[in-house]
Amino acid sequence: MFRLDGEVSVSYGQIYVVSDPCGHSPRMHEAFAGQNSGLCGAAVPGALFLSTGLHTGNVGFTVEVRSQAPALDPAWEEVVEVSFYPLSEQSFLLQWAGEASWELDLKEGLDYRVRYCAQGMDQAREKDVRLDDEPLQDRYLLQFWPAPPEPDRIVRQTSQNAAYSHDWARQQPDAEFRVRAIMAQRRAHLTPEGAESFRDAESPDPTADMAVISREADPQSVREQVRALSSYPTALPWDWVATFDAEHAPDDRVGYLQAFLEEIGEHAFALGTVLASLDSGQNYYLAFVTPTEFEQLSRLLTAHRMSAESVRYGRWTPRASPEQIAGSSAIRAWAIANGYKVSAAPGVAMTAPLVSLEALEAAESDRPA
Repeated sequence: MFRLDGEVSVSYGQIYVVSDPCGHSPRMHEAFAGQNSGLCGAAVPGALFLSTGLHTGNVGFTVEVRSQAPALDPAWEEVVEVSFYPLSEQSFLLQWAGEASWELDLKEGLDYRVRYCAQGMDQAREKDVRLDDEPLQDRYLLQFWPAPPEPDRIVRQTSQNAAYSHDWARQQPDAEFRVRAIMAQRRAHLTPEGAESFRDAESPDPTADMAVISREADPQSVREQVRALSSYPTALPWDWVATFDAEHAPDDRVGYLQAFLEEIGEHAFALGTVLASLDSGQNYYLAFVTPTEFEQLSRLLTAHRMSAESVRYGRWTPRASPEQIAGSSAIRAWAIANGYKVSAAPGVAMTAPLVSLEALEAAESDRPA
């Protein structure tokens, strides 16, 4: 088990965990967007925003990285849990303005559950500033362990300070909630445990944001799954299916399904909705999103070494087989030899850097009164 224990200095009641290579800390209203809890903000990818009762001074602070979920000590007065996904090989506990940092033993590419516990928040908030020769007012415990993504939750709440912070978090606008939900569902499906929680073609889930469709699925089950999605565009027409069936050979199941999904994507696009295909493996992972959500999803997936494509005619290219790649290379070599230039279609190459903390005045105004 990895463990850090001692005192850390906080300013404006804030300290952070960052895994962005640039080491930037998130802004408060972004970190808590869409959350039910207001002590540990995890809405910005690769970062945690940790709130304390004390405004300025040293607090007791312990960090643990465990192999499994630890037992909850009843002595802690405030307890919240969130999920966290490191974006680089190095993660740090970071003081305000980068005044000091401590490296944490977290692995890139692994989902963690995080438990943030607190004691003495109300008395520390009343004290406001603690001098070096004064006794500790509040203590905190931050625990990590590997676990599939889950929504944030309040495990225990006793203080007025925590209650106020939770209420403040629930009032924050959440422009990226669906995008994060789709990402969490896709990442959860990468693990056997997460896959068990997803529906199959026989049992569509009306609350899901993403459909997991087998490459061998029949059109009727596909139709049921996409119609069951929470973001399904109700005006999407289906009067084209009979003509489509007459024009496509049903014996080529994979090619038939790909064309069927492209047809759905074209009609959705005409309604102002994007049918997004998330980085695929043996199945198709599909979600209806707005164009803005698609841009956000592409950025976040890129940061997680995945990708998203718009399912439309001529725009959606499922992962090529080695034979297809070899054939494409031969065609390209022939074209170059014959004086033609062959270039790949432009792809998304955007990153999702964390937003730098604003100046001292902005940080002060971010903190709830």
